[in-house]
Amino acid sequence: MFWKSQGIILLAGLLACLAACEKKQPAPPPEKTILPREVPPERVGKKSPEAILQTLHHAAQEMALDGFQFDKPELGWPFDCRASTSSGYLRLLADKGYLAPQDLELFSDVDISNLSDSDPGETAFAKIQFRKKIYFIQKDGSLLSESNGMQPPPLPSREPVWLPK
Repeated sequence: MFWKSQGIILLAGLLACLAACEKKQPAPPPEKTILPREVPPERVGKKSPEAILQTLHHAAQEMALDGFQFDKPELGWPFDCRASTSSGYLRLLADKGYLAPQDLELFSDVDISNLSDSDPGETAFAKIQFRKKIYFIQKDGSLLSESNGMQPPPLPSREPVWLPK
């Protein structure tokens, strides 16, 4: 009986020693979140005001979706990423790969409103004056022009606040 209990104690000590000596594998490093930017940004195909506004809207919407999906507050609509000027927001879109940097000069006459993710789709996002018309694009992607009597509908609580150039 004595030898049996000594054998059990010896076996338990040996198992404890093996467990303590076993090399522990370090935890794998956390995965880095990489935004899906495999394709180059959309270029402005035509220099028409509609094409300029649609390209800008597509880039802004894509950046806002990536910001939401990957929990990146620096990506989003102008208010959400704390843009203080239209040119600053355009530069952010280009720096993050949503607009082609060589197209930035085409957007120099565009005014961008300080909208956020919580604004409804009919909120005016951007406008550009071309000849005697003012073209608007709403957050939902709808294009409107002022010359045909249509203006972007104001929100019940506020008018769009346009960022300085």
